Amino acid sequence: MKTSTAIGEAPDTCSIEGDGGDLEIGFNNRFLMDVLKAVPAETIRMKLNTSVSPCLILPEEEENDHFLYMVLPVRLKAGG
Repeated sequence: MKTSTAIGEAPDTCSIEGDGGDLEIGFNNRFLMDVLKAVPAETIRMKLNTSVSPCLILPEEEENDHFLYMVLPVRLKAGG
């Protein structure tokens, strides 16, 4: 993952399972962090479809937790 703002860039990493292919999607970091702080689980599933589709955040195992969050993406500047 990479964060780009007017004052600079910051790379970050997290472990994932799956294949995102060449998907490039942007989120308002505050909205995404609000969801991640509120999630009542240690691990989650993030369902991503296209760069303009909402991201669904679900429990990794639905039998233990029951929640659904949706974060809308922001359009990225071309070439950035």
